[in-house]
Amino acid sequence: MKFKPVFIILFSITLIVSCGVNRDIPENPYIDSTLSEAQQKMLDSILGNALDLEALYTIAGKIKPMSTVASFRFPVANSDSSKSTTAEVLDLSEKGVHLTKIASLQHLINSLNYPDLKFVLAPYKSASRGFRHIDLYVVRISLLDSLLSARASFFGQFGLVPGAEPAMVLAATENAGRYERLRAYGYLFGYPDYAVDFFVQASVEQDKTKKLPERNFFQIPAYARQHGTFVYAYPKEHTPDQTDSTLYYRAKEVLDYYSDIRNQYLNPDSTLQAGKLLMDLHKPSKKQGR
Repeated sequence: MKFKPVFIILFSITLIVSCGVNRDIPENPYIDSTLSEAQQKMLDSILGNALDLEALYTIAGKIKPMSTVASFRFPVANSDSSKSTTAEVLDLSEKGVHLTKIASLQHLINSLNYPDLKFVLAPYKSASRGFRHIDLYVVRISLLDSLLSARASFFGQFGLVPGAEPAMVLAATENAGRYERLRAYGYLFGYPDYAVDFFVQASVEQDKTKKLPERNFFQIPAYARQHGTFVYAYPKEHTPDQTDSTLYYRAKEVLDYYSDIRNQYLNPDSTLQAGKLLMDLHKPSKKQGR
């Protein structure tokens, strides 16, 4: 498993057909203005979930280099070992519709161009019963560059240096060895160094003993949930210290600010105008956590 929050968001992706530009939607310089109203609504749904959960601390606060935005799965993985050496793997008459849905989703993600943020669709290396899991991440580029510099002795083994494309960093991480993969995701998700060390060593011990070491979990709340979003494991004998406290209160400052302004961006049906909220957050006058 990836070292990541325990929640998984599953969207029901339907084919989004462009039906013309919705001129009633306020101009947003960070989103492709040619998107249809249906596409704009889908983006608002995706971005709204991101802000209401742990991705807030990447998008609105400079706390986590990377966060999960959503998880998807599509029945496009090869489940026939006899096709492992052939070029014609998928029956496009049957599976083509799923590739079209992925293409539609990819088009939406490519339409986002927020400063210092990169939204990346990244497939899991492993498949499950013919399904390919694909995660949508948001990366704060400046924090990623700082991480790659600070942890050069680790990420350098993959040829990753500041300035590397987030998609390349994710590809190298997902395809790394088991323990390197866990450590890389731990750093990318912004967990304390001691928690990352513990998670890797706990996995080593579990592989040896077939038992998972006892642990506790440090929970940092999000808008939609108090538990299970921004969360990491720590040793049973560890007492949360200044490192944990500092992280908690930095996140709380961002969450409190978001909670204060969120109601200003609600539609009549209580859905969130997430694209507009993100646009305003990127104005110089708006506050961001440090």
